[in-house]
Amino acid sequence: MSDAKQKLAANNKRLMALFKADQKSMMAFKSLSDAAVREGAVSTAMKELIAVAVAAARGCDDCIIYHVEEAKKHGATRDTLIEVVAVAVEMSGGPGAVYAAKALDAYDNL
Repeated sequence: MSDAKQKLAANNKRLMALFKADQKSMMAFKSLSDAAVREGAVSTAMKELIAVAVAAARGCDDCIIYHVEEAKKHGATRDTLIEVVAVAVEMSGGPGAVYAAKALDAYDNL
């Protein structure tokens, strides 16, 4: 199992523990998340890539891995990911470049 897959599994396990601990709040968060990435004028794949770019700009490793996997599930291509994370780098500089590289690594290893 790749490092990215191990990290994703660990992240999902932690989120499930939180969900079990506070189902009401987490169901509300899940409803918001589902509504935000629903198919519309902007595809679900592109919305997930936007989440990857925000995660890269904010420096959230676990968010990157989660949203890269979701983007791939919805048909996002590697080339599209690269273009989207380039915007994260443009908006956040050096730290964004470090996390954008992590997003590309996650794409290649999930």
